[in-house]
Amino acid sequence: MTKKKVLIVDDNADILALLHATLDLAEVFEVHEARDGTAAVAAVATLQPEIVLMDIMMPGPIDGVEACRQIKAAGGDAAPKVVLISAKPVDQIKEGAKSCGADLFIAKPFGPVQLVESLTALYRT
Repeated sequence: MTKKKVLIVDDNADILALLHATLDLAEVFEVHEARDGTAAVAAVATLQPEIVLMDIMMPGPIDGVEACRQIKAAGGDAAPKVVLISAKPVDQIKEGAKSCGADLFIAKPFGPVQLVESLTALYRT
């Protein structure tokens, strides 16, 4: 079975390490990392991942919503699936997640099983 490339994007090193370890344990993902929205947009262009798992709230000029918008616009029909994650209540960020073309939103906190199942389901569609 070919591993699916996943780019995880978060400015918090602890969260990034936890996401990376969780996805590594599933043994179905090839995991790559970026620390902010700008790096995520650049990494998608070179890595061409199938899935981008990205925090919404990140410092810098490009947050997760804007990075999602740019990734989807640049990739067109071949754009990766984008999963946005956030600790903010769903009702506060749902519109932004929809408007940028995100394929899925997962609220923090979430469990490792939920994360792996959600990402696995995405590349089956």
